[in-house]
Amino acid sequence: MTGRDLDEIMQIELQSFTLPWSRQSYENELNNRYATYIVADYEGEVAAYGGMWVVVEEAHITNVAVAPRYRRQGMGSRLLQALLNIARQKRVCRVYLEVRASNLAAMRLYSAQGFIPTGVRRQYYSDNDEDAIVMMKQLQPS
Repeated sequence: MTGRDLDEIMQIELQSFTLPWSRQSYENELNNRYATYIVADYEGEVAAYGGMWVVVEEAHITNVAVAPRYRRQGMGSRLLQALLNIARQKRVCRVYLEVRASNLAAMRLYSAQGFIPTGVRRQYYSDNDEDAIVMMKQLQPS
């Protein structure tokens, strides 16, 4: 991900999340030494993006989003797999993420990639006090 991708990323962000990150947040992430962000391009446009923070042996997936017209085509799975491969290269042992309790499609995606629920963050989302399900995946070194 580069600054050139941000216009398209912000469009996807606004279509994907009820509490979208700001453009400034993404600009800050591009300068965060712990952050890694990637995009999936399709025919010259950003179709999906995702990011994570890596600190020592742990990673925390911050965002995974797919443009509406590219959903249900395997794009999210491929993007998540790419993030996990990067995490392995960085010698990460565990990857964590939070997902809305109501986001069953995302939970299925994460479960299919080997993530397991490990906890609940009560009233995590400020727009409706919805709980977040904490999920974790143990990685084997590459």
